[in-house]
Amino acid sequence: MANKGYSPNTVAPLSEAELDELAAFLESDATPDECMDLSMLHGFLTALLIAPEEPSPEAWLPQVWGDGSERPRFESAQQQTHIEDLVLRLYNQLADELGAEPPTYTPMVYVDEDSGTDIAQQWCYGFMLGTSLDPDSWQPLLEDDDGIELIGPILDCADEESRADLEAEGENLAQFEHQLAAALPELVPAIRDYWRARATQSAPAARPARPGRRH
Repeated sequence: MANKGYSPNTVAPLSEAELDELAAFLESDATPDECMDLSMLHGFLTALLIAPEEPSPEAWLPQVWGDGSERPRFESAQQQTHIEDLVLRLYNQLADELGAEPPTYTPMVYVDEDSGTDIAQQWCYGFMLGTSLDPDSWQPLLEDDDGIELIGPILDCADEESRADLEAEGENLAQFEHQLAAALPELVPAIRDYWRARATQSAPAARPARPGRRH
């Protein structure tokens, strides 16, 4: 993926140690109470990358810390740069995974240690937060029968009322989340492809060249 004007340090994929470091910072006392955790951040960045219009980091980076004005209490400017670079590197890493042929994208979800089932709610909540940055652009997907088939399970997993309805209908939410987590590597590229196909359909047809005037 192109570097998009960031420093070279934002290109390399994150190591396991760096992912652990970022996860620990996001859940530390240095961040606001509404700060995203790592799984939520992963879903959030995914939504931005497959959105109809990809926003700039200046538009979305503050949302990582919460929807208020509170910001992390960084120990130094160097720490702030380091943590923000980790976030941007994760963003670029996901872009590379989605851009691979075939995509190598895998959602970062938690696992219930007792049952071994995947927990997708935080990821889904982050994804829907990503769509909320530009709800008008995402609306066509929600209003299209094919589109809602793709995003509907993610929306249901993130929304508390939908979860309650599913449970009332006899759905096992833990199993629902586990199955959704397994489906996300296919659902995410499919949502991206939905927008690509829509953009192609709406693109104006090329006009034929006008013949030169004869003399």
